Amino acid sequence: MLMRAGTMDALALGPIVWRRSTLAEEKPKEGPTPEAEPGSEEENKERLAAKDKKIEELTDDLKRLQAEFDNFKKRIEKDLAERTKLSNQRLICDLLPVLDSFDKAAEDAKKNESYAQLREGLQGLQRQLLKILEKEGLKEVRTDGKFDPFTHEAMIREVSEDAEDGKILEVFQKGYALGNKTIRTAKVKVAKKAEPELPPQPAEAHKDSCDGVRDECLDDDME
Repeated sequence: MLMRAGTMDALALGPIVWRRSTLAEEKPKEGPTPEAEPGSEEENKERLAAKDKKIEELTDDLKRLQAEFDNFKKRIEKDLAERTKLSNQRLICDLLPVLDSFDKAAEDAKKNESYAQLREGLQGLQRQLLKILEKEGLKEVRTDGKFDPFTHEAMIREVSEDAEDGKILEVFQKGYALGNKTIRTAKVKVAKKAEPELPPQPAEAHKDSCDGVRDECLDDDME
């Protein structure tokens, strides 16, 4: 009976023991945290370096595009300024004959003293018109020095012993420049040096040399 009771107790406690053993197997074993896979940290560093490099490249591209846009903007502004200057040039060229008329009228008025008031009035109009054109960049070509083929047009070259070669002696028509560009050359008279005369060759010496050559030719023929 005692063995039977022990057997019954063992059978009764069997499920409990089995469940404890099962729970012990299911419970995760405590231990050190598994280490990261070798090489993962290096890969992260490489990815970060690649991202930084990409950001740097995109930043450089953005700066380059900004610089190209600034250059394009400056080029457009320069072209617009040149177009405006060209339109002003055409207007100013049309007004130049008016200036010429004022110059001629003022010169004619100087010859006749009875038209002193007319001369003063014409000169005032001339100064007023010239002041307006100077605001647009018009400048008179200088003619107080030597001849310059880029700003002057030589109508006459005259031999002069007093003036040095290339000096402007007289102005027939004024020249004008718009900014740094000459839009009409000045028509001028220019001095030049006299060409030295070559000494004439003696006629008798020339004749004697010709006679000598002819005599030698006749002697050769006779032989």
